[in-house]
Amino acid sequence: MAQFEYQARDSRGALVKGVLEAPDSRAAASRLRSSGFTILTLAQKRAPLGLSLGKFSLTRQRVTVKDIAIFTRQFSTMLRSGISAVRCLMVLEEQTQNARFKDIISTLRRDLEAGTSLSVSMARFPEVFSALYTNMVAAGEVGGNLEEALDRLAAFSEKDIALRGKIKNALTYPIILLVLAVGVVVLLVAGVLPTFTSMLTELDVPIPLPTKITIAFSNILLGYWYLIIILIVGGAWLFRRYIRTPKGRTNWDRFKMKVPVLGSLTQKTALSRFTRTLATLLQSGVPLLQALDVSSRAVDNAVFSQEIQRIADGVREGMRIGTLMSQSDLFPPMVVQMTTAGEESGALEELLTKVSSFYDQEVESAVANLTATIEPVMLVLMGGIVGFILISLFLPYFALLGGIK
Repeated sequence: MAQFEYQARDSRGALVKGVLEAPDSRAAASRLRSSGFTILTLAQKRAPLGLSLGKFSLTRQRVTVKDIAIFTRQFSTMLRSGISAVRCLMVLEEQTQNARFKDIISTLRRDLEAGTSLSVSMARFPEVFSALYTNMVAAGEVGGNLEEALDRLAAFSEKDIALRGKIKNALTYPIILLVLAVGVVVLLVAGVLPTFTSMLTELDVPIPLPTKITIAFSNILLGYWYLIIILIVGGAWLFRRYIRTPKGRTNWDRFKMKVPVLGSLTQKTALSRFTRTLATLLQSGVPLLQALDVSSRAVDNAVFSQEIQRIADGVREGMRIGTLMSQSDLFPPMVVQMTTAGEESGALEELLTKVSSFYDQEVESAVANLTATIEPVMLVLMGGIVGFILISLFLPYFALLGGIK
């Protein structure tokens, strides 16, 4: 996702500046307009070198998804207890440890005291409060059930955090194995092999092909290590820039969906997030077309996002969601049938919630399968590489011992 700096005017005509994340400039502009802003300037943000590393900023504290989830749950709980929204924000401001988030909550409180609606105030911080968040808060304010909307948002955020956590935990062990494998290979090739090579030279022993390959790899690693680092860092930087472009993001997401095992997990995760987002928005009273538009941005998959936008265009022309889903191979028959049944019975959000729960379980199963598949593959790969290096080191000595006999 790219970052875009913008200047706009809100519904009261006040000048608003900020930064938001979006796949491209069109999506960024659409998101600002849906929040009621009139865009003055919109440009992609270029991060200065040395100021940021990945998603971690060295200049300001970042508001995490967990911060938002805790804030939402506590806000909902206090509202249900009969505490006013202004008083809730005051309490949350005092107890929040994140300095940046504290400033944002303080702004929300001041805007609310000045008569600005909470959703409009939150829309001033699109990098913190997503379109899903602001739309649901707006619907809760209009319907007079803000605490219920916040409760749904809290449940949504907690499920999303749990899902992401399970995926990260599943990948942690394979990553540790990969780091250990690389460390052992570098230690053997850069530390042990030069000593063996000098001994072989002194003994004038014939060198077998596997040993020649290992020695050549060692010479490249020791002689051109700086070029290897430059190539790795440069390749990672170019790849990161490429997947931030609309075409690159689409191609990368499509590739992930075709990878064995990982592709199934990617598709199920996207289906779970889409159906849960759409169901949550509809339950909060957000209009269908607006809910589809928000869901397309929340799904975090460019291929699915494009399909959902196609469905939204079809719905706008009077077609049914189930019919439009059946025209794509991204939506399994079960999802199509449940959606069609929900449209016909008038209980679309209820059936979408059931579909989301089903795919949450499917994701857990896919994560377990991914772990069970990757671990033995990594162990075999690590053992094979280390074994090849060790055998190539000792082959000349076996030949030498055979010659002595």
